[in-house]
Amino acid sequence: MRRDRTGNLLRWVEDFLVVAETGHVGRPAEALGVSQPPLSQTIRRLETAVGDELFVRHARGVSLTPAGEAFLPLAHDLVSAQRRVLTLGNDMAERTGSIQVWIPRSLPAAWVSACLLDTVATFPRAEWTGASSADIVRHVRENTAAVGMVVAPIVTDELVSLPVVAIPQVLCMRPLPDAPIHQNDLRHAVPSEMLVPPRTDGPAAFDVLSAELEALGVITQLRQEVDPLKIAAEMRTLGAATLMPSETPGFGGAPLEAGLLPLRLRVTHHPDAIPPARDAAMVLHDCLGRCAAHVR
Repeated sequence: MRRDRTGNLLRWVEDFLVVAETGHVGRPAEALGVSQPPLSQTIRRLETAVGDELFVRHARGVSLTPAGEAFLPLAHDLVSAQRRVLTLGNDMAERTGSIQVWIPRSLPAAWVSACLLDTVATFPRAEWTGASSADIVRHVRENTAAVGMVVAPIVTDELVSLPVVAIPQVLCMRPLPDAPIHQNDLRHAVPSEMLVPPRTDGPAAFDVLSAELEALGVITQLRQEVDPLKIAAEMRTLGAATLMPSETPGFGGAPLEAGLLPLRLRVTHHPDAIPPARDAAMVLHDCLGRCAAHVR
């Protein structure tokens, strides 16, 4: 094979296998979502790279030449090797029991440490990472060794999603209200600005919060901020309000009436998740359930 003309070899080989299986160029082109001329050009590029004709063209379609017959098992081996390479990470994770745990980057680290990390000794070989809920869904769709915790509502099609858990929240601000905040009092308690995670983290969750505040008669500007440290600093120094999970260490807040503006979290995993990932998802879901029950 001429090294200077290999181009996108794997794609060429995959197209070669489809044509070889069907004995035609037109039908596989339609199935691949391309027109016949580009597919024919791909086959010609592969033949040029290999240095021999792989197909005989005739009125009813194509058939393999002797060179094509010899190349066929090599093509299968190449595609199979590609699949093994792409699944190597998942295979290693399954052998070692290591998993990735993705959690919303907007969650306070102190709350995660107190409510989640202290209760996950059952899967010590986990790598914890924060990301937006939208990115977490994408990562979990691509990795059978990943577990995701996302802010609901969010589209989790093609994933296994456990029931939503509503975590009670507190309203953090300065000065701190003296008593728990009831639904009818919320519009007077919230200042003119509230710091919230960016809408890009989870558009549906952002819109739900906005709609809930409007329905409660709360007039406030939702200022989007991604950095939890900046949220904490501005809440303390500038008087901005923010919502935080109840019992977040180091952050006092006024409790909200039961069912008022909860943090809705959901644990999800790949439908073909490795056993350690499925087990971790159940543990995390149970942790959330205990957190929700403990503060009621």
